[in-house]
Amino acid sequence: MRRAGFVGVSALMYICLVGMGNVGTPLSVEVPEPATNYAATVVDQSDMATRLEKFSFGGQTFISGKMGDANISIKFDKVGSIGFTMKDGTLTAEVRLKDGALVPVVVRKGTVCYGEFTYGDFRIALEDIRSITIHGEVSAEKEP
Repeated sequence: MRRAGFVGVSALMYICLVGMGNVGTPLSVEVPEPATNYAATVVDQSDMATRLEKFSFGGQTFISGKMGDANISIKFDKVGSIGFTMKDGTLTAEVRLKDGALVPVVVRKGTVCYGEFTYGDFRIALEDIRSITIHGEVSAEKEP
């Protein structure tokens, strides 16, 4: 009986210690390398605006989701800005195209946006974003 108690306590301690492996350590952000380097400004739900380069939706340079019953994707080179609204658990992106058209796209809340900013790498979930402005493709040439 005593041995069974020791084994039980040892197993419980092991589970607790293994489960706490990342507690207290900061999570690093790894920005995926998009095919094209786009600059964008992301405004989060607390109105914090951050200008980014290498901006992407999970490494992709397009927004995708549902428009009615169809699945669609819109490349960043056609997008001017995107506003997000949550209603009844559905996240809708109001995509304002450069030609002025407005396209409502239902997007997945779990989608993550990435980019690089002045101080490091950036990651944010779509449901935490108020708006995005796509500034366009960043030139590969650096100023002297």
